[in-house]
Amino acid sequence: HDVLAFCGDSASIGDNLHWVTRALQATCAYIVPPPKQDATFMWVTRPEEGLLQPCWTVYTDGSMLDGPTPLLRRTGWAFVALDEVGRVQASACGVPPAWISTIFGAETWAVLQAVSHAMGDAILRIDCKAAVDVLLQGRERAVRPSRLTARAWAAVFAALDGQPPKDLSWVPAHTAAADVGRRRIGNGQLLTLQDQRGNEAADRLAKEAVDAHRVPADVRRVIGDQ
Repeated sequence: HDVLAFCGDSASIGDNLHWVTRALQATCAYIVPPPKQDATFMWVTRPEEGLLQPCWTVYTDGSMLDGPTPLLRRTGWAFVALDEVGRVQASACGVPPAWISTIFGAETWAVLQAVSHAMGDAILRIDCKAAVDVLLQGRERAVRPSRLTARAWAAVFAALDGQPPKDLSWVPAHTAAADVGRRRIGNGQLLTLQDQRGNEAADRLAKEAVDAHRVPADVRRVIGDQ
């Protein structure tokens, strides 16, 4: 009787029985398009010969939108290189490979792309402190089998000849104008306007990269409602 009252009539029992008796419903996961499987790389501002000069400061960032569920979350990465007077000399963005599915993984992939395209020892500014810590702790800890991003870190240290960059620092993200000249970055120096603009530009490009394979808004709503 209770089942009939919930379903309305006996004809609909078959469609609703599992929901009524076991609180189960058919999944909508099949409507979610899969993330990109292969990594992508796109120059936004391509430097000469596709190489970053040692005198440029490179800001890296990773982005993840629509998490934390693995079904919906998608990642992207970016880097922006500024010269001594703050002009953008190079920038690139893209999507990590499918096995990179976390924000830390996207940050790691951004670092890999930056050091892979650097001529010599890159000046790196990274707003992910965990990524900076991994670099500073050295290759042995970075490539431990327990680390999900070990493959990416192995490639990072291969590009760096096994050593962390000599000029590496964490920079705070999402800063305000009042933070310039007041807050300190990881190396103890004061945050500069260039730091702020470089980080913001990398963050913006990383989010744009996510859009290349982001789950459409109407599909996200259906999954959210379920």
